[in-house]
Amino acid sequence: MANIQIQPVQIWTNGETLTANNIEAYSIYDNLETESKFYYQVQKNSQSLSNGNISIVGSDYNLWMENNFATDWALTYICEQLNLTPIIPTPEKK
Repeated sequence: MANIQIQPVQIWTNGETLTANNIEAYSIYDNLETESKFYYQVQKNSQSLSNGNISIVGSDYNLWMENNFATDWALTYICEQLNLTPIIPTPEKK
């Protein structure tokens, strides 16, 4: 399971508008050739506000393979599909 902070986004859930600030995802299926499916949760802290499944297939799956099945690549892809903006930490300068 992996997660990443996202730019805050308003989500209507259970009769109220809440601000999501995180997305969590994990692989629920991968045939190791052409398709991987992820379960995701868009969250406010650790409270799930929205969830579902997203597949990486075709040329996108090939790109993911070329990136050594990187978790950050998959999370960024999921954010793009959901029109969310991930907050990517910048390395500290020494």
